[in-house]
Amino acid sequence: MKNCFIFSGQGSHRPGMSANLYKNSSLAKERIELSNKILGYSIADIMFSSDEEKLRNTQYAQVAIYIHSTIIFDLLSNKYNLSIVAGHSLGEFSALYANKSYNFETGLKIVAVRAKAMAECEQQNLGKMSAVLGSSEEAIETICKKAGCQIANINSESQIVISGSDSSITYATEMLKKIGSKVIPLKVSGAFHSKLMSEAKPALYNTIHDSTFKKPICPIVSNYDGIARSEVNDIKNVLIQQIDNPVQWLKSVHKLKEISSNFIEIGPKKVLGNIIKKIDDSLTITNYNCYEDL
Repeated sequence: MKNCFIFSGQGSHRPGMSANLYKNSSLAKERIELSNKILGYSIADIMFSSDEEKLRNTQYAQVAIYIHSTIIFDLLSNKYNLSIVAGHSLGEFSALYANKSYNFETGLKIVAVRAKAMAECEQQNLGKMSAVLGSSEEAIETICKKAGCQIANINSESQIVISGSDSSITYATEMLKKIGSKVIPLKVSGAFHSKLMSEAKPALYNTIHDSTFKKPICPIVSNYDGIARSEVNDIKNVLIQQIDNPVQWLKSVHKLKEISSNFIEIGPKKVLGNIIKKIDDSLTITNYNCYEDL
């Protein structure tokens, strides 16, 4: 059977994540201890802690989710055939590990640089994000242009996320409510996938182009445009563009559906399955989020 493997992104973290994996799997224990050495601090303490505020910090959340997702994938890898992969924003880096574009250490180093650069952008350019329900992409785009913010995620036809400065999101929210939209502020620490993240691109560019990528064993559907890719240079280039451009998740799911209707979601929480069911409720979603699921 053909399978689409999908990996969740930032926001799917949870306190205590990977603790049971660490206790019950030698692979997980070795992977997390290796991560501590590579990062130069104990990511294990942050992941296993009940301190959600610290784990939510971009610098820690991104590496924690990457570590957790790659461990679960490896523990599952003999159970399913791998046909095509995709990841939501940060999840794209876990997907690239799954299709053997790079080894674990390379992916962790890239994610660590990405996370640090994005955290620095958050500190310099305060911003926020909100989910918009009940309006078309065209209507939201028109209002965003007037307000000075951007569409950040097109998750489904009914769920679009906007991102920008505090003032631009406030103004956009007022206008969106006037046309009948429901606007829900998101608990995030920055204006992801907006031009406020552009200053993170040089560091990510240098790290990605200095890293060794291999031709993947199966295609990856890119967030940037929803296109399936297998060429290393193409994959590297769109990873960099992803950081300040919208996540085209709706397009990505439609591309994945061309390969299979069977989706395997990996990440600390069940996030993507709910979105995918809104796109097409005929698709089969199997979730693997923790040791108990294995």
